[in-house]
Amino acid sequence: MSQLHRDKTLALAAVFQAAGLAAELARTGKSHADAETFLQRSALILDTDDISTIYPDARGLEQGLMWLEGCLMEQGRSLAQAGEIVRLGLGIVQVEKHLLRSPDVQNSLRQRLETVARQQQFNPDMSANELAQALGSVYVDTLGSLRFRVQLRGNAQHLQAAGMAERIRAILLAGVRAAWLWRRLGGRRWHLIFTRSQILSEIRAIAKTV
Repeated sequence: MSQLHRDKTLALAAVFQAAGLAAELARTGKSHADAETFLQRSALILDTDDISTIYPDARGLEQGLMWLEGCLMEQGRSLAQAGEIVRLGLGIVQVEKHLLRSPDVQNSLRQRLETVARQQQFNPDMSANELAQALGSVYVDTLGSLRFRVQLRGNAQHLQAAGMAERIRAILLAGVRAAWLWRRLGGRRWHLIFTRSQILSEIRAIAKTV
């Protein structure tokens, strides 16, 4: 497995981690907290395509690797909510595609993320909830203005819970950041169909190293 293929697979796993976490929150109101925090932090790492800088520990993407593997395997039909994770993952990729066509939104997004990064630098004890609120606000004001939006399906009670919308938006923002990276590394939607076996092999090779 080449370094490029490994990096591209990890970026795609980050997209699916965002999709899976968003689906979990919408359905149950709960998620894998460590995986959620790991993705939130990645959204603030700009000016690099280096996987080891954006995702400093591949173990932080274990959940995404698992979801990606399950969705790609034929027996993925038995994975709970596999279809929903795929739908959300492709939705995140579609949002990134619309972002690519919107330079004004790109500039605004960058400025807002730089502001949040400075706030975190001045307040290193910023809680996960505070970071989610800040990133959620960024999502609404930037990606939320694009013509295409990710549509969540889930339990209305959970979706309307205090702070839930911000957490989901923060996760989706991190997912779009991952989709941006995946595309820059050469990732394309058709790879999910025509290079499925290769991606699965890469996932299993990564699993042996983390």
